[in-house]
Amino acid sequence: MKTSTEKILILAAYSIMAVLLFVVESIIPKPLPFMRIGLANVFILLILVHIDFTSALVVTLTKVIIGNLFSGLLFTPLVLFSLVSSIVSLAVMWALYKSRISFSLIGVSIAGALSHLLTQLVLGYFLFIHSSRIFALFPIILLIGLISGLITGILVIILYKNIRFNII
Repeated sequence: MKTSTEKILILAAYSIMAVLLFVVESIIPKPLPFMRIGLANVFILLILVHIDFTSALVVTLTKVIIGNLFSGLLFTPLVLFSLVSSIVSLAVMWALYKSRISFSLIGVSIAGALSHLLTQLVLGYFLFIHSSRIFALFPIILLIGLISGLITGILVIILYKNIRFNII
């Protein structure tokens, strides 16, 4: 970035967009609680690619905390699920993006979506369900993760081609 002020403004703008999409998606009726496209993650992946991991983490934490505040879910167990799975997802996307193996942005996005959902499944098992029957949801989670990761990955590619940050 040219200046830290520009970086802060970019992070603020992306955080606002991520929160807005998070809240909009939270009010759309879902057949299962975890069935979301995760459109807010478009902005997180863009920041990860254009700036760095720490900046993407800031947008991720802002999305989870402010988004759940506006959704009325801030002090519920869902925040723990959202927070932990979002951080795991970000770490997976960063590791794949930075790996020596060349992953496309769609591949990185799909891996992020799958890791997000699988983390929620594991958390559900250890914190609430305590039954291996919860893992019967695994095929559904794979399908949801593939579709949502593909959608967000395509959006990231479209925006990536059209948004340029002034990186030194």
